[in-house]
Amino acid sequence: MMIYPLTQIVLLPICLSPLVYLIRKKFERIGNWLSFIILLYCTVIGFLVAFDYFVKAKPIVEEFEWAPTVGLYFGFRADGLSIPVMLIILLLSLATSVYSIAYMEHKHRVELYFSLYLLYTAGMVGTVLATNLIEFYLFWELMLISSYFLIAEWGYGEREKVSFKYFMYTHVGALLLLIGILSVYVSLGTFNIYEIPVRVNHGSIPYETVLSIIIPMTIGIFVKMAVVPLHTWLPDAHAEAPTPISMLLSGVMIECGVYAFNRLIISCFYNYFVNLSNFLIILAVITMFYGGIMALVQLDIKRLLAYSSISQIGYMLLGMSTGTYLGLVGSVYHILSHACAKGLLFACAGAIMHQTGGKRDIRELGGLVRVMPYTTLLFAIGVFSLAGVPTFAGFISEFMIFLGGFEKARGYGLAVIALAVICVVLTTAYGLWALKRIFFGPIKRELKNVREAPLVMLVPMSFLALLNFILGLYPEPTVAILETWAKNVVVLASQ
Repeated sequence: MMIYPLTQIVLLPICLSPLVYLIRKKFERIGNWLSFIILLYCTVIGFLVAFDYFVKAKPIVEEFEWAPTVGLYFGFRADGLSIPVMLIILLLSLATSVYSIAYMEHKHRVELYFSLYLLYTAGMVGTVLATNLIEFYLFWELMLISSYFLIAEWGYGEREKVSFKYFMYTHVGALLLLIGILSVYVSLGTFNIYEIPVRVNHGSIPYETVLSIIIPMTIGIFVKMAVVPLHTWLPDAHAEAPTPISMLLSGVMIECGVYAFNRLIISCFYNYFVNLSNFLIILAVITMFYGGIMALVQLDIKRLLAYSSISQIGYMLLGMSTGTYLGLVGSVYHILSHACAKGLLFACAGAIMHQTGGKRDIRELGGLVRVMPYTTLLFAIGVFSLAGVPTFAGFISEFMIFLGGFEKARGYGLAVIALAVICVVLTTAYGLWALKRIFFGPIKRELKNVREAPLVMLVPMSFLALLNFILGLYPEPTVAILETWAKNVVVLASQ
């Protein structure tokens, strides 16, 4: 095993970000591929870490003194929860870096784009691997600030207004998260994420004190996740962001909130969290239906996919809220399946816009299967995965989430879970509706000369489609890694 692999994965993109800026400014072709090469190296290291964990079933920890007098250590940790999320962030970022080469071809200040892109990826990966809460918060903010500039500089429409709204909403959420972090230190005397459950389980902490921690933390995390009614920033930000950034915003960034809820709330305060689970299950179902219904009435491709992301976050919240082994594993597996499917769908939307001169209104499209047959196939794969069709990744995650829900539910709760299952019909409806209106029917005269997207866009799209099948047909390795975390949470809480 190489020296400090986790540190390399997080800090290498940060340290090399200025270099990418300078090289891309002078050598365009080399600079275009440099971000990909850096992320490829980090992804290879990530898989080596995953293999080491799979063999030894022991967390990989790298820790350094930061401010030891107040109990602060700068470090990274890879375990059963963080490894799958880390890998999907790296894989989607890797694919999107290639996609960006064609997408950003005629855009301005591309060197700044790729530089910020690396910082954005590092922020997400650092959030997932951080070992203490202050470090976690710093990477959480790095993720926000870099994505804000990416939307403000290269977004569509009223991008300054949209990016400002995105920043203000999610920054207020981050400040609420910070209040919870400081409350942890005051109440428990530690910033170490992995010491918190030990101190909670072996100490007598008043329920009111725990509520003062988990309520602001939960609200702050729910803003990032865009749970209804804290969702209003998402449709604008995801729709108006440059498409490669939409792929990351929807595919993995909001899911960093799902990771945070699993890590900071469920893993640390499980016995207190279960008292709120019934309320959260209802909130999850509301989020699922609201996002699905709103997606069904959209005429803009990217806004349709943005509202779909809200609905899919409802699935993840449902799995977490059950507090069961299957529900917890399903919620994290849905991060992976959603990243592949929604990343693919946004990429298809971007390919359509790229080839049709920016058309995104569904009423202006139609019949594209005749001129973009391969994109049609890839879009269908994304739709079927979201709908939970067997052999696709979405089927595995949704199946586990619903099983966990029925395991948890009693009495009237069974009706709520049954309602959640019915939401799959809504997901299928808006997916097939979009597929039919965009790709089938008579083709508009002005679209007859449209051609398939360039290979540099189709290859990463094909890669995401392949990942959908791999995760759908062979879930065992990923589930085996996740269960080491989920079983530990549920078993320790029952003791």
